[in-house]
Amino acid sequence: MPLFECVACLHQKTARIRPLVCHECGRSETYSLTSEEGKRLTAVCAADVITEEPTRYESGDSELDALLLGGFVRPSTTTAFGRGGTGKSRSCIRWATHIGPTLLVSLEMPSQLAIHSAKGARANLSQLYVTESETDWESEAQRVRARTVVFDSLHYSLKQKVLKGTKTPAICFELGEWAKANNGIVFMIAHSNKRNEVSGTTAVEHWPDYLMRFSKEKPNAVEAAMGQEKAKITIPKARYCPTGNCVITI
Repeated sequence: MPLFECVACLHQKTARIRPLVCHECGRSETYSLTSEEGKRLTAVCAADVITEEPTRYESGDSELDALLLGGFVRPSTTTAFGRGGTGKSRSCIRWATHIGPTLLVSLEMPSQLAIHSAKGARANLSQLYVTESETDWESEAQRVRARTVVFDSLHYSLKQKVLKGTKTPAICFELGEWAKANNGIVFMIAHSNKRNEVSGTTAVEHWPDYLMRFSKEKPNAVEAAMGQEKAKITIPKARYCPTGNCVITI
C-alpha cells in the first residue's frame, strides 16, 4: 500500500489514495507520496493478480442478504437515506450489531433514547457502544474495538463542509478512510429531499459502496394486527451486488 508523508509535520500514513487532511497537524493538501523501503510503485497487470471472492457478512435480514449476494463485504460504506420513520436508523443498527462490535455515533438522539430505539429494533445490545460526540469517534471506535460504525446522521454533523479540492464532505472522507484502515463496515444515515434523493451534496450518493433508499411498505392484515412495520429498500447503486429492491420487517 502506498506510503504518504506530510511535508508540514513529517507524519507518515499508508493509504490507497492520497489523504487530504493530516490528522497530526490538521493541515490539508500536505501529504506527498514517498518511497516505501526503496520500492517503486508501478502498475500491475490485472491478469497476474490472484483474487478471491470477498467474504460476505450477513445482515440478519434474509431478504436483504439475498439481494446483497450473501451480505456486506469488508471494507465497505453504505448511505441509507429516506423520509423520517422509514426505519433507516433502526435497520442499520440491527444489521451492524448482527455483524459484530458496533459504535453508534448518535447525533440525533441522546444515548439512552438511542439504546431504547435499538432495543425495539431487535439489535444485539451486547455488541453496541454509543457516543454522542463526533469529534473523537475514531478514538472511541479504537477503544471499544468496533468493527462497524453507524453514523446517525449526516445532517446533524458539524463536518458536512466539503473538503478543499473535492466535493466530498469531511465526515464522509473520515468514515471511508476508517473503513479502509480497519477493514470495517460503515453505515451513514441521511435524510431525503422532496425529489426522494439524498438531501445535500450529490457526492453523498456517489461516495458509498452501497446506496440504500428506504420507504414505507404497507403490511398485510396479519402483520398489521401483530404491529409489524415494513420497509422497502431500494438499492440504486452498489459496487458488490446487483441493484434491486427488497422488503424487510423494521
